[in-house]
Amino acid sequence: MEQTSQSRHLWRRLGNRLSVGAVGLVAVLFLMSCGQQQQPQNPPPPAPVVTQPTAAAPTPTPLAKSNTTTAPNDSTAAVARATGNFVSANQAGIAFQMPGRITQYNVKEGDAVKQGDLLASLDTTTLELQVAQAEAALNLAKARLQQTQAPASKEQVAAANAALAAAQANYARVKQGPLPNELAQAKANVERAKAALDQAQALYDKAGGATNPYAGLLPTSVGLQQATANYDAAVAAYNLAKDHPTAAELAGAASQLAQAQAAVAQLTPTAENLAIAQAGVDQAQAALDLARASLQNAKLTAPFDGTVVLLGPKVGEYVNPGVPIVTLADLGKMQVQVNVDELTLGSLKLGQKAILYVDALGGKSLPAHISKMGLFATTQGGVTSVPITLDVDEPNSGVYPGLSATVEFQETP
Repeated sequence: MEQTSQSRHLWRRLGNRLSVGAVGLVAVLFLMSCGQQQQPQNPPPPAPVVTQPTAAAPTPTPLAKSNTTTAPNDSTAAVARATGNFVSANQAGIAFQMPGRITQYNVKEGDAVKQGDLLASLDTTTLELQVAQAEAALNLAKARLQQTQAPASKEQVAAANAALAAAQANYARVKQGPLPNELAQAKANVERAKAALDQAQALYDKAGGATNPYAGLLPTSVGLQQATANYDAAVAAYNLAKDHPTAAELAGAASQLAQAQAAVAQLTPTAENLAIAQAGVDQAQAALDLARASLQNAKLTAPFDGTVVLLGPKVGEYVNPGVPIVTLADLGKMQVQVNVDELTLGSLKLGQKAILYVDALGGKSLPAHISKMGLFATTQGGVTSVPITLDVDEPNSGVYPGLSATVEFQETP
């Protein structure tokens, strides 16, 4: 039955083509008869018979197949082409960690550097002063620690105890206030001053007092002024003695006593005093380390071996942290990054070989292989693509970041 169906199908296609041929033959005979009537001596050639194809044209893929079936110096076939750009496998834009003004560059574009080489520097005037200040603070803290740890001599102990006794006595004296006999003496002075004032006033009045136009020139006037001043001073002294101690006097005496007690306590260091002194040393050391780190951060060094491919701001410009100053790349290990559409992705795999054609090198070809296939697809212009990274197999190939390359993926043999 199946063979019969196929035979019928073949006869049907043959009949269709015969029909088309018959129509064409009739048309040719008609044209020939017309030509014979008009130009009997030069008959036209017969027209070709055109038939329509029965199969549909193939759908083109986003990545066109290579026009060449084999890559240069390779017997394998190319499966697809793409265009990408060279990047270094180890490339970094190196920046300062602190703001400052650039004072110098120690390299220029194209220089090869080693890890740790100095690339550029910032102004370090203020940073150097901060380091010196931190060093002085550390030395002072160490001296205080040694003083706390060292035992006191007999002379130091005696002097501290004497100062403490004096401070204690003074505090007790101030706190007690004036003695009774001191108040009595002050009161007696007031009374004597009052008696002298009364006597001077009487002599002044006897001489005519204020009604005498010459009273100001008399000795009694001068005596009255002196007696008045002595009386006021005696009254003030009595009030001062009576109102003591004031709050300020008592606070001053207490402060002196506390200082004397602290001096005696420091003669025998306690665990707390030693801990405080040691903490002071640790704090000063941390401040010095921070100042030295800031000074070191003003020097930009190479983190790896490579070539300087780009310099940033000019000497004298102020830069902020994170701004790339020197771009360093390892030109011995170059890569190419391309985007491959998802239809072509299925024909690629890790390690697959490819040929790179570099226009900047006069169309020179370089061998490469796929080293990384991205895991995050993006869509742009209706085409979904995946990033592919290829390692250049030829070291020091003479290319540098940013150059374009045509990638011809090779079919796995």
